[in-house]
Amino acid sequence: MEYLNKITDLEKYKGLTSDNKKLSADFRPLNFDALLKAGAVRVTNRGLDDGKFDPSPTSGFSLVSAYNDASGEATRQWPANPQAYDVVRDMFMSRPEDIQAHKYLQILQSARDLGLKDKDIFAPVVNSAPVNPAYSDPFSDTTR
Repeated sequence: MEYLNKITDLEKYKGLTSDNKKLSADFRPLNFDALLKAGAVRVTNRGLDDGKFDPSPTSGFSLVSAYNDASGEATRQWPANPQAYDVVRDMFMSRPEDIQAHKYLQILQSARDLGLKDKDIFAPVVNSAPVNPAYSDPFSDTTR
């Protein structure tokens, strides 16, 4: 976790907590693989209220931002849960609004503090072209 020495200004994360009900985010799809590789986020066994973790990887997962690891010791001990990577990758790409606002914003700030640019943080936009570009909808009225 040598990347944690880049998370030095913990004050900028001060309001990014689950207690802050005023937080909102635009929830753009995220590039899970780039964020994971950079250390901006870790997917671990499910964390418990006492700072410990559930030993069973099938019980669920937790998203741990680099900020979480930099600001305390507890989450650093939580093991990676690669069994959940596909689920989390799908959530980051298809349903980023399922991430709580404080966690989404912690991940973004962690990524920026680790030197990632928006082009690396956010999932690439995929232009969906029609299957047959010559097709035109016979029911659409283009004269309006």
